[in-house]
Amino acid sequence: MLPPLFHGTRHAIVSGHPLASLAGRDVLARGGSAADAAIAAAAVLAVVLPQACTLGGDAFALTYEARTGRICGLNASGRSGRNAVRRRFDDGIPERGAAAIAVPGVVDGWGVLHARHGRLPWTSLLAPAIALADEGFAVSPGLAAATRQYRALILADDGMQAVIARDQGELEAGTRWRQPALARTLAQVAEEGPDTFYRGAVARSLMTTLEARGAAITAEDLAHHRSQWVEPIVEPYRGLDVALMPPNSYGLYMALQLRALVDHPEDLRGADAVRLGRLITAMREAFAAGDRRVADPDMQAEQPLAARTPPGQPNRGGTAVVSVVDRDGNAAVLVQSIFLLFGSAVADAASGVIFNNRMIGFVTTPGHANEVGPGKRPAHTLNPVIVTRDHSLAYCLGTPGGPGQTLTLTQVLSGLVDRRMSLPQAIAAPRWSTDLEGEVLIERGFGDAVLGALNGQGTQARFGESTSPFFGSAEIIERRSDGTLVACADWRREASALAE
Repeated sequence: MLPPLFHGTRHAIVSGHPLASLAGRDVLARGGSAADAAIAAAAVLAVVLPQACTLGGDAFALTYEARTGRICGLNASGRSGRNAVRRRFDDGIPERGAAAIAVPGVVDGWGVLHARHGRLPWTSLLAPAIALADEGFAVSPGLAAATRQYRALILADDGMQAVIARDQGELEAGTRWRQPALARTLAQVAEEGPDTFYRGAVARSLMTTLEARGAAITAEDLAHHRSQWVEPIVEPYRGLDVALMPPNSYGLYMALQLRALVDHPEDLRGADAVRLGRLITAMREAFAAGDRRVADPDMQAEQPLAARTPPGQPNRGGTAVVSVVDRDGNAAVLVQSIFLLFGSAVADAASGVIFNNRMIGFVTTPGHANEVGPGKRPAHTLNPVIVTRDHSLAYCLGTPGGPGQTLTLTQVLSGLVDRRMSLPQAIAAPRWSTDLEGEVLIERGFGDAVLGALNGQGTQARFGESTSPFFGSAEIIERRSDGTLVACADWRREASALAE
């Protein structure tokens, strides 16, 4: 099944929900920049996809400036609290609960992005999200399914009950759902700026819950949070330059996969079993080589390349993507997340904010660069991608899917470049990924013969359902040589593309 393609010459946007894409398109139509549209859409995503991304989460973004060809990275991930000392985690890092919460970075990230690249007033960008939270919206099948799946988790926390659905703990698809507390919080952030989230009235509300639940975060941790502009990694690939976020993002893993693939074009154009074998080998080499480098760069000395596979990470996370190109050819790709679906499953009822569980991005291995400790940014699976050709924009790419993000985008980019597929073909093509134990999964579109061939080669593999989070949801904009913009959203989730 090929996803629909949207063509335009003025602007384009792809996001993880139709309402977010509409909000971003309206900002673009009013003359807003790519960054403006990304912020507006991202704020809507934080309302309509609370299982995936909230004001209590983090973000990474890449921006492209058409006039100069410059690409910049924005690290809007938060650090662990100053009380997150190593001995707190002698029994491991809990997957849920207050101990799993790191400082949320996304709201500051929106503000920093707007300060550098925004055109329209800040308050106007949050207006669509405020209206949807206040007036309500129709619950999507994906959100309804998530609340059913995690009903017990929602009911276990008073704040989650208040934020999600009172006593029943789940939402029904198609019903109108209002979030008045979140609407008030968004309105405060719109009027007072992101500062209120970290050092003002919203921060005080957040801290009431965090302190009551015993989180490692202090008021000083919130107050001192700052996002950072960073230089991206740029990996050449067959005449293209692939810009990726540096550590603590997983972008390095994608760079290493591309590096491992570049000398094997015949395999990548060969039979499915041969091609998958090459992609799987590249993944394993990349994750082994990058293990001790995907960590907070401020907290580590230069590390030798490690010769082992990193510990498995949960691959069922909640993440949402916005990719935008504006009328001047500027672009932004923003990926935001609270990690697992519903994050820590702790919420502040007064503000309507559900907190992340990013602390589980750390490891407990003594001496590891990503070892848990106070004031550190954990390894992050979020992986925005911007691709250029001779400094001109070629593609904006993003996907949810936890650690599978780099696998999905490497496959799609290889499809576009190595197999010369159209954008819909590259997105729709069957994919492979891994499960929580590292076993290889392939979509059923490959067929029994490919599965048998992989197992015959010694790669333990099995079929996985395309709608599972393992295979992601590629959301991509292509800028063709004639200036035409082509936007396409994956059919595997509820993503939406628009172009004019």
